[in-house]
Amino acid sequence: MTLTSRSKTILRWGGIALVFIIYSIALMLPVFDFGLTIKYNGVPSTGTMEVHLCEAIVNDLSRSFDNLFITAFAGTAICVVLVLLIFKKVR
Repeated sequence: MTLTSRSKTILRWGGIALVFIIYSIALMLPVFDFGLTIKYNGVPSTGTMEVHLCEAIVNDLSRSFDNLFITAFAGTAICVVLVLLIFKKVR
């Protein structure tokens, strides 16, 4: 079975769009986690803050940012490889 140029183009760009959509969804989860951590574990507006509370907030923010960074870095590498494979296989 031979594919026409048009069907190859649709397969190629459809595959790339699918990879992008999956990467975007995978990246949204840590972004929402980071946003919720900032929203609900932020600095209290009144009174003083105890040391253990401050350390807990910093640890939560660090954990959320680390998850976001790892997901973005690993996801980008995986997406680049998948896009290159799509271009290689669908010629």
